[in-house]
Parts: sequence; C-alpha cells; structure tokens
Amino acid sequence: MAEESTIATRGGIALYGIAAVGSAALVASVFLLWRGGNTTGLAFAAALPPAIVFGFIGLAARYPCRTMPLRRSGTTRIAATHIASAIAAGGFWILIWQSWLRALKRTASLTLTPDYTLLLGLGILLYLMAVAMHYLVLEVEAAREAEDAALRYQVLAREAELKAFKAQIDPHFLFNSLNAVASLCGSRPRDARQMSQLLADFFRQTLRLGGLDRVTLSQEIDLVARYLAIEKIRFGDRLIFDIGVDEGAGSLIVPPLILQPLVENAVRHGIASMLEGGTVRVRAMSDDRTVKIVVENPADADRSGGTGEGIGLANVRGRLSAFFGGRGTLRAEESEGWYRVHIEVPR
Repeated sequence: MAEESTIATRGGIALYGIAAVGSAALVASVFLLWRGGNTTGLAFAAALPPAIVFGFIGLAARYPCRTMPLRRSGTTRIAATHIASAIAAGGFWILIWQSWLRALKRTASLTLTPDYTLLLGLGILLYLMAVAMHYLVLEVEAAREAEDAALRYQVLAREAELKAFKAQIDPHFLFNSLNAVASLCGSRPRDARQMSQLLADFFRQTLRLGGLDRVTLSQEIDLVARYLAIEKIRFGDRLIFDIGVDEGAGSLIVPPLILQPLVENAVRHGIASMLEGGTVRVRAMSDDRTVKIVVENPADADRSGGTGEGIGLANVRGRLSAFFGGRGTLRAEESEGWYRVHIEVPR
C-alpha cells in the first residue's frame, strides 16, 4: 500500500510539473508572438505544441536532480551540471520551435518569426525553475520518508521491548507453577495430580493467548481466576480470592499476562507469608476516559525483604508504558495491613 501511494504521489507530481512548466512556456511564448503582430489565436496555436514539449523537458530535469541530491553533492558540480543541461534544453527547444514553425507556415501566415535568442533565454530560465521545483519536491519526499522511517523504528522498538518483557515473565511464571506442584507431590499426591491437570489446561490457555500481541482484560482476568483456583488447591482455606470487573472494563485491550506477575506476588508475598492466609482481590473499574485496576493482598508488616519492587512489578510497569505509549501507569503502596498495586490506563 505504501509503495502504491508513493507511485500515485509521484505520478501526480509529474503531471503537475508538466502542467506548470508547460503553462509558463505557453504564456511567455504567446506573449512574444503576440507582440510580433500575430493574432492571439494564431499565437496560441503556434506556441502550444512547443510549450507541451517543454513541459516534458522540464519533467526530465527530475532525473539529474535525483542523481545529485543537494545534501550529498558538491555545489560546483550541481551548478555546472544544471547550467549545461539548461543550455542543452534551451537549444533543443529552439529546434522544436523551428521545426514546428516551418510546418505551420505552410498552412498559416505568420507575420513575424519569434526572437530565438529570447526563446533560448526563456527556455534556460524555465528549465532552471523546473530544477528548483524538483529539488523542493525531493526535499519534501525525503522529509516524509524520514518521518515514516522514524515511526516504523518506534513501532519496532516498542514491539521488541514488549517481547523482551514478556520473555522475562513467562519463565518466571512457569518455574513458580512447577515448584507449586513439586511441593504437593510428597504430602498430597491427589491434590498434586489435580493441580497438574489444572495446570495443563491453564498452560494450554496461556500459550494460546501468550502468542498474541494483545488480549482483552476479560481474557486476562479469566487467566488470573484459573491461576488462583490452582493456588487454592495448594493453600486450601488460607487463600480466598475475590474478583470483580465492570462490564465496560472487560473490553479493554491489554498485553497478555500483564496481571499474572501481580497476582503471583500477591500469593507469594501476601498469602504464603501469613499463617492465617487472607484474601486476594482484583478489581477493574472504568469511566469514560480510563480503566483502573487494583490488585491487593494482606501484608505482614514484620515480613523480611522490605517493600521494594521486584522484577515482576518492574516488568509490568515497562510493558504498560510500552504498550500504551507512556500513558499506562502503575503505582504500588502499602497501608493499613494491605499491599495494593494500582494500574491506570486510557480506554
């Protein structure tokens, strides 16, 4: 599509160039012939074919302009080449004039042959004007291509950043899940078998959605619910989870596995570190402009390791920023015995 658009644009520029240069040549030639005592109609008929030919001569000036870009060619070389080309173009135009007027005199009475010296000067001037026009068009095209290239590089960089973050998250989640199964194999083999089956279904869904560049928030919440159901087998009554999503928030497009590290942290640092366990809550609320997501879990104030952010939160923040072009934010806080992660993204 981009190539077709470029071809169409260049075709329009070519037609415009022929029309502009040819019209200028026509007006100037008619004026010269009219001053020589010819009628306006006869002057127009005499000047039209050479003007059309000169329009194509002016179009041909595009090729030396392209071979000698302003930014990569010496000034002396550019000036010498185009001056020589202008003289050659003017001389060729005079030959066209002479041939056409000889043919025209056989059928019409011209009272005066035009001043070929003036026509030569006119041809040189118009050719140089065509050169200036072509250089202007080429600079505009170069600026547009540079802008398009910068946009493509920005998109590629964002995609690479998203893939890098996702590549860090996927193994992290896999290792945690396998460790959970291993911890149940000795003491609760039946639960381990059930958990393995649930994990197989979960990983099948994860692989299906994880291969996509984007999913809906509803699909992401469904994965979170499956994960918490699996962890429920391991923790039993110590883990309660509560998920609520507004109807308007479910259709939000997000990167896959964006909430998974947050819920893993809630289970590992919140539920697992407290003897009595607790509740993991996931809420998604929307208004006309934004969607707000909150993941919270009980926090043990006496736990070791502090409240710093690990790789999970850092990756989620980076993926949000890359995916939403810097407009997705993540904020973590701890207050009144709860650890909360707030996400806010545009609709």
